[in-house]
Amino acid sequence: MISSILFCIYIDSLLGALKNSAFGCYIGRVFLGVLAYADDIVLLAPPATMRAMLAVCDNYADALHIVFNAKKSKCMYIEPSLKIPHGLPELHIGDTAIEFVEKRSHLGHTICHT
Repeated sequence: MISSILFCIYIDSLLGALKNSAFGCYIGRVFLGVLAYADDIVLLAPPATMRAMLAVCDNYADALHIVFNAKKSKCMYIEPSLKIPHGLPELHIGDTAIEFVEKRSHLGHTICHT
């Protein structure tokens, strides 16, 4: 129980830094660029700003001497076509590329790119 509370305190400054960066998705003035649940973090951004959001995460990790696990991380491009488009920018956490996927199962729910 205490570990989940401490994690929330620890990660709160990252969530604030992402919000203050002005990158990510918005509905009107409401920031929806980052969703967090337990130890999972979801970044939502147009392709042009996703690198900037990942840079915020990298800077946070460097400052606090933590490592985000790029091997467990996935990237999904959301659009109405049935395939991931060619020519998407390669995204990284630290020096490790993040794999693009068409669907991902999380907590019993399947999330699809279409």
